[in-house]
This record gives sequence, C-alpha cells and structure tokens, in this order.
Amino acid sequence: MAQAVQENKIVFQTGSQQRTQYGGKFRRTVEMIRSGAIGELKKIRVCVGNPPVPCNLPTEPIPDGIDWDAWQGPAPTRGYNKILCPDDVHNHFPAWRRYREYCNGGLADMGAHHFDIGQWAMDADNTGPVKIIPPREGTQDLKMIYANGVEVIHGNTPDWKSGTIFYGTEGTIWVDRGPWKSDPEHLIKDFKTTVSLRQPKNHHDDWLDCIHSGELPVAHVEAGHRTATLCQLCNIGYELRRELTWNPKKEVFVGDNEANKLTDRKRRKKWYRV
Repeated sequence: MAQAVQENKIVFQTGSQQRTQYGGKFRRTVEMIRSGAIGELKKIRVCVGNPPVPCNLPTEPIPDGIDWDAWQGPAPTRGYNKILCPDDVHNHFPAWRRYREYCNGGLADMGAHHFDIGQWAMDADNTGPVKIIPPREGTQDLKMIYANGVEVIHGNTPDWKSGTIFYGTEGTIWVDRGPWKSDPEHLIKDFKTTVSLRQPKNHHDDWLDCIHSGELPVAHVEAGHRTATLCQLCNIGYELRRELTWNPKKEVFVGDNEANKLTDRKRRKKWYRV
C-alpha cells in the first residue's frame, strides 16, 4: 500500500488518530521527547495486549443470512462460530481479533496506536528496529533494539496496562488516552519545547486539508506501514522464540528464511489476486 501511494502520488492517511486528537497530549509528549524533556531517550515501553492465539473454537450451525465463506475470505477454512462472526453485529467486541488465522491479537490491536507514538517520538517513521529479542516464555517483555540503541519493549507494568512509557536519562513520561503524567511531575505543564509539530484541528480535517495542499498527513502511509511492521515483528519473535536480526531498509530478516516466510501468509486461491 505504501508503495502504491508513493507511485501514484496520492494523499493517504492512516487511522492513527492519537497523532491529531485526544487533546493534543500525544503530540505534546512527542514534542517534549524530541526537545530533550527527559534527557537522552533510552527505553520505550508499549503497554498493550498479548500476541494472537490459534483458533480452537467449536463449530456451530451457520445462522441464516451469514455468508460464512465470504466472511473467512483468504483465511483458512474452518467451521462457523458466533464468537468470530456474531449473529448480532452490535453490542459485542469483535473477538476474531485475538486469533492468529484472522488477526494479530491485542498486541497489534492497540499496538497499532501505541507503538505508533513511540515511532513518532523517535522520529522513526521511515525505519524500524535492527534486533528482536523475545523472552524464552510468556507473552510480555519482548525487546526491539534500534540502531541508535533505544529499546522498545512490549508489555505492561503492574500499574500501567495501556499506553506508552518513555524513559530517559533525566525523567519519564507516561501517556495514554486517559492518564498522562511525568517524573519530574512539573514537566508536562511547564517544559518549554524547542520542537513544534503541525497541529491539525482533527484527523478528518488533516486528510482533507492535505488533499488540497499536497502535504503529507500527520499520520501518513509510511508511518502506518512502519508501525504495523513493528506489531508483526513482535508476533514473529514470540512465535519463533529466538533473537532475530531485521534490516529496516530492505525490510527482511537477515539470514533467516523461516522468519522471512512469516512476513507473508498463505491465502485461499479464490481470494488471491496477483
């Protein structure tokens, strides 16, 4: 998608609304990090859910009006279950997101938003990590190491289970859609930034304005692509359980055919087009 956008010179915006909304707290945090509010950035912790699990739900009768084959699309064929495709499409959480056959778990669900803020703060919208180091067991605390030495860690803390935490040599900032705090406490209110980022009125207006101006939206296509890649790299690390070397320029694992095969997936022929 990123390549198609660039080749066709169109304006494309990713739905990373944290960059433009929520009272500007995410933008302000990024400006502070880039301005040195916490000194040299050393570590980022992204507090989101776990990687996906294989789907083992039992088969149930298909209700009238549901095209189960179309719902499955390119995914492997399996029996219907209302947890995947509810017969009442309202008032439920779409739990298909936690299963590997259809999505990438809680890690990629909110991770697509909170990893994005880490990337933005590092000014890393066009790159990614060089090392992925998963834990020997468990579904938290995988590390991604960037060329500049910054560690990005997936996993919650006892008192912070959502959002992004920035650790520097001179302080810490926690930011989420609700809570927002810093140590030293006065930083958020008093720190004078030297970096100023564009401040759209809202996400939709930024896209429309950029269509007219030709500017890149704040949440441009490459930013979305690189954040989605982080989520995939985490999941591959948890699946293989070994240290991986990633080339963010070529976007391949170095010397690891098994890992590179996991950067794509098999699709049912009916749903695959070259």
